[in-house]
Amino acid sequence: MADRVELTREEVRAVMTGESPGLARTRRLFRALPSSPRCKLCAAPFGGLGALALKPAGYGQSPGNPALCMKCVIVLRKKGLTGVEIPVSLLFSDIRGSTAMGEHMHPSEFYAFLDRFYRLAAGAILAHDGVVDKIVGDEVIGLFFGGISGPQHAAAAIFAAVDLAALAARSDASPSGPIRVGTAVHTGEAFVGATGPAGTVNDFTALGDPVNTAARLASAAGAGELIVSVAAAEAAGTLTDGLPRRMVDIRGRSQPIEVVVLRPAEP
Repeated sequence: MADRVELTREEVRAVMTGESPGLARTRRLFRALPSSPRCKLCAAPFGGLGALALKPAGYGQSPGNPALCMKCVIVLRKKGLTGVEIPVSLLFSDIRGSTAMGEHMHPSEFYAFLDRFYRLAAGAILAHDGVVDKIVGDEVIGLFFGGISGPQHAAAAIFAAVDLAALAARSDASPSGPIRVGTAVHTGEAFVGATGPAGTVNDFTALGDPVNTAARLASAAGAGELIVSVAAAEAAGTLTDGLPRRMVDIRGRSQPIEVVVLRPAEP
C-alpha cells in the first residue's frame, strides 16, 4: 500500500506493553464511556451507550476476534504490526483422558463436552483481560501481556487459571459432569506478534521458551491440579507461604522448573 506507514520497533513495543502515550490517552477517554466488554487494546466499549456512539466510527467488535475492535484491527493492518519480545504470561489447560472419552461417547456428545470446556476456559481468560491464543484439540491457551492485560498480567493469568480450575471442577461443568483438566501458568519474555496472512492482524500469538515451558508444565499437572511457576507467582506477588512446591523436569531444558501448587490434584 502506497500510504502504508510502518511502526518502528519502539512503537510496536510501546503498543504491545501498554506503554504507548497515544494509546494510554485513548484508553482513558474510552474508559469513561459505558460499558463492558471492551476492546482489549483501545478500551472502546462494546456495550451500552458508548458502543452506540462509537460503532458508526468503526469501533464495533471484530467478528474474527471479540477481544479487539475493528478500528484497532484496521489500524494495525495499515501500520504493518509484526511483533516484538516482551514479558508475557501464559495459561495452558487441557483435558485429562479425552481420548478415552471420545472412544466411549457419541460424536455429538463429545462435541458438546469439548464445546463446554472451550466456552468455560475462554470465559475465564476473557474475564481477566487475556486473549484466547489457541484452541487445539482438548487444550486451551490463554495469553496475557501489557498491551492487552495491563502491567499485572501475571496476576491476571493466575486469577483466570484459578477461576477455570474451579469452574471445571463443578458438577455442572459439562453435560457429563466435572471436566478433569490440568492447568499451568508461566511467565517470561516471548515474541508476541500478529497472526494472519501477510498484511493482516487477526489476533496475537506468542512464541518462544516461555510458551513451550508453560505447555510442559500443563502436561505435568494432574487432573484437577493447578500449578504456577515460581517465576509467575513472584511476578504476580502471589503469597505462596505454606503452599506445596515441587520441581518439574522440562524436556529440552537443562534445569527443572520450580512450581507452586495452587490447587491440588483430585484424589
